[in-house]
Amino acid sequence: MKINLNEEKLEEYDEIFKFIKEKFPDWERLLTAGHIKIKTNQHTVQFASMEQILQKFNLRITDISYSDYYGIVFGIEKI
Repeated sequence: MKINLNEEKLEEYDEIFKFIKEKFPDWERLLTAGHIKIKTNQHTVQFASMEQILQKFNLRITDISYSDYYGIVFGIEKI
């Protein structure tokens, strides 16, 4: 499902990324082609870490990718 995020929609994710910065300071927000993603900068991630974020903010993972440059990247969207 494609979601084009306008500025207002993007602000809805501010609370999520504030929480992420507190728990995982090296993780970042990544916006690609209108999709919001969590960029981990790591080669491995404990699923319990992602599950905590997904449950707390009622999110689902839309896609997962990996690159040497970004580490693991999770596409997310609100349910």
